[in-house]
Amino acid sequence: MNSRIPPELRGALSAGAGYSLLIKGEPGTGKTMLAFEMLDEFGGDNAIYLSARISLPALYSQFPWLEERVGFSVVDATKLYISSKAFPRAHPISDILHLKMVEEGKPATLVIDSWEAIASEVKEGKKEELEAAITDLVRNYATQYKMNLILVSETTDTTPLDYIVDGIVELSRTTIDYRRAREMVLKKLRGTRIDQHKYGFTLDGGRFRSFSPFQRRRIEKPRRVAVVPNTATNVSTGCVEIDRILEGGLNKGSTTIVEYGDDLSLLGYQSIVAHLIINSIQQGNYCVKIPSSGWDERRLRRGILPFVKEEDYMKYFTVFEIRKEKKEVRENVKVLKGESMEEDFPLFTDFISNLEPPVTVIIGTDLLEYQYRLKTVANLARMLELFSYWVMEVREVGNVGVFGMPTGGALGKELGHMVTNRFRVTVLDRSVILYCNRPDTKLHCLENIITEEALKLKLTAFV
Repeated sequence: MNSRIPPELRGALSAGAGYSLLIKGEPGTGKTMLAFEMLDEFGGDNAIYLSARISLPALYSQFPWLEERVGFSVVDATKLYISSKAFPRAHPISDILHLKMVEEGKPATLVIDSWEAIASEVKEGKKEELEAAITDLVRNYATQYKMNLILVSETTDTTPLDYIVDGIVELSRTTIDYRRAREMVLKKLRGTRIDQHKYGFTLDGGRFRSFSPFQRRRIEKPRRVAVVPNTATNVSTGCVEIDRILEGGLNKGSTTIVEYGDDLSLLGYQSIVAHLIINSIQQGNYCVKIPSSGWDERRLRRGILPFVKEEDYMKYFTVFEIRKEKKEVRENVKVLKGESMEEDFPLFTDFISNLEPPVTVIIGTDLLEYQYRLKTVANLARMLELFSYWVMEVREVGNVGVFGMPTGGALGKELGHMVTNRFRVTVLDRSVILYCNRPDTKLHCLENIITEEALKLKLTAFV
């Protein structure tokens, strides 16, 4: 089963010895959705959701997937205290909760959402009794019944509960470049090793899901990469969700900057580029690439060849390496000397002009910056002039250009004014995050979905 919660939480709640967990956060941060995911995964044959805030019809209306969940009961918590027919005389709340749990057959999971909301419904003078009952549940019932007890709290302040529960998770909102993201912090998990204490998460589709650290593409064996077809007007990126953002893919004649930051976001950029190349080769479209610094055709070959036929790789994919001395000569490698951009760039563009459009051209700008000394004002101006003419040529013939650029790159500001699309790849809690400034989009988590048989690049929106 693909779990929607972090492995540290899974380990704590699946131990089978009983565990008490406090979920904290401001209203609207996703606490109830996280509690439901825990009920779904760890509820066992029976589970109780105790709430003073939501009725059963409203619950199923807001979370329709719960209707398919068996062994799940919703209890209006306020009725436990005020029903005179059931309890003609005053009973301690701990006894009432005990009775209810016995009726439900000692549930594997009990959620109280939220205990402050329940306390607000308690009659005058009974709040202390409720607090005592909750404390009793945490200290005795969880371990006695080997039950997972999940308490939802509307405050992020430190309370007496913080000191007695086994674990504390806090949910919050955060922002990246004025765009909303969601983040969870594992503040305490008694008896469980915390390898990563923060995770980004989404509520997309009405379900809680945390984002795992970005996975490198495994190439120890070939895997299938499904073709995402090009259209009459667009070249597909190989990722359905990125194509959707761009209203069909990279428009023929368009140019795009993909800006990345640290090493992990660079891996995200390389995954985007790899899927773009693989998808183009599989459809018989030409790709030409100037690699980023530290990459050459041999390294690219290891990342691309397991997913395409070798004859197609050699026919449709050409790599321009910038180096002075010729090493081994490979059929699909062209060499630029790197001494003069005025000499090298026409060789590059002339080669592309002889290929049948649409050609996907990918340029690692950091390598150009180093080889052609673009931090010199005159050299930078000349390179930008060459690019300005070439961008118009791309538009005229219907090719597609993609520039990979590190944050703060010398070409960034001026080249950014020339291109059609501008993507940004960054990192949140070891997950790779992608968004666009042109067109303007929300934040998305970029994931390599890797199975034994297939590899897929996927975007999931932060909701």
